Amino acid sequence: MKFSRACTLVAAGTGVIVASACQDNPVEPKKQVGALVSVTAETPAPPANVLSAKVSFTTTAAPDSVRVFYQATGELPQATPFRAGRMGADTIDVLGLRPQTIYQYHVDTFTGGMLQSSTPATFSTLDLPADLQDVKMEKISGSASRYAATGVPTSSGGYAVVFDTAGTIVWYHDFVNTGLPVSDLMMQPNGNFTVFLGTTSGSAAAEGYYIEVTPAGDEVHTYRAPSGYYTDDHEIRLAGSGATKTASYITYDIRPTDLTAIGGLPSVALAGHQIVREDATGTRLFTWDAWNNIDFDEWIGDDGTKSTKAATDYDHPNAVSFDPDGNYIVSWRNLNQVMAINSQSGQVMWRIGGIKGDYTFLDDPLGGFTKQHSAKILKNGNLLVYDNGTEHDPQETRVVEYHLDHVAKTATMVWQYHHDPPIYTAFVGWVERLASGNTWVGFSLAGRVVEVDPTGNVVWESQLKVNDANGSAYRILPIASLYGYVAP
Repeated sequence: MKFSRACTLVAAGTGVIVASACQDNPVEPKKQVGALVSVTAETPAPPANVLSAKVSFTTTAAPDSVRVFYQATGELPQATPFRAGRMGADTIDVLGLRPQTIYQYHVDTFTGGMLQSSTPATFSTLDLPADLQDVKMEKISGSASRYAATGVPTSSGGYAVVFDTAGTIVWYHDFVNTGLPVSDLMMQPNGNFTVFLGTTSGSAAAEGYYIEVTPAGDEVHTYRAPSGYYTDDHEIRLAGSGATKTASYITYDIRPTDLTAIGGLPSVALAGHQIVREDATGTRLFTWDAWNNIDFDEWIGDDGTKSTKAATDYDHPNAVSFDPDGNYIVSWRNLNQVMAINSQSGQVMWRIGGIKGDYTFLDDPLGGFTKQHSAKILKNGNLLVYDNGTEHDPQETRVVEYHLDHVAKTATMVWQYHHDPPIYTAFVGWVERLASGNTWVGFSLAGRVVEVDPTGNVVWESQLKVNDANGSAYRILPIASLYGYVAP
């Protein structure tokens, strides 16, 4: 559910930040205040998210807006965002709670400038699943400004989890019964979460699929490649809503291929990838196929992989995002390249980096990025990249921003960030420019996350911990609210 960004943030003593005065699209004031009756709360047991409660209530007239106001002993009061009300039976999901905690709560209705509250009552939460009780984001320095979301694997499956600003789990979804690893958790613009379930790393003949989950925990959609193709685990992007909703994600097929021309084996089970878009019914609207657009000799580096592996991929897309015009920005790890693809015609608009890159790097002492991830175009038109740095000497991961001149075909470095001491992650990673102007960097293979200001000063740093050991993840992303999408 989307809601207005004109919110008041209330910070609880434990570090939880919730939107306490957010309001959906305003409605005309009503003359009658709706009377509240039969207010009750239900807290779920595992495998549901025990850090939530469903408050049910009934009104005799439709209020302009409603919310739940709640408080645990010794903590500051909190509230769900205001949203439009309705007459009769209604429910509000309360998220971001503490385990094994008693809360006092009441329902507020707001109509025509008049606030009415129900009689206070209480509910209590249960303990976290055993698998999650020793999972946290351990603060190293500073103060976090956002939630952090990631997937946590277990021996039998895994969880999608969100940590609050204190590093404590405040939301999760249990996928343990699937028996599949969990990765690529992301909150989409429609306010729902998507998560990948499967064992593939983007080239194996292994099944996998994406699940879409509401913040309340309802699994509402599955995204899976058609027969003959496999679902890649690196990215899915949702756009629109309802009948206009589309899903853009990556698929691949595997073909026996002779790679001796580039130093490979004569018969390789080679994966090539497709960028696809489908509508809400699953009808395919767009396909862009690497087999038709990328040559084998564009594969840079990875000489050992090329010469010894009998099953691999040659292109390896690891990130898909949109530019301001809705075109695809795709990071191809094995090409050392970021590519812009017209989302309607499929035309390659530009390539930066790699053998067929048509832009010159300027003012970059490293001469460009290598084995990069998480490429995206910023609002100012600049390119922001998580540069894994596999082919730099010495190997070190950094974040780098380039100003793009599409006439002169230049990519001029205007900003970069190196961690001190240096961190090198051979695979995966995430970078995002926050609304504040700071930059979120997830060295997720190392389980380390930092937020840095425009001068490169670290304002917050944290480490993923699982059973007191440093954890590792596919991505660790920022989230501004549990209740709906707000640009972080």
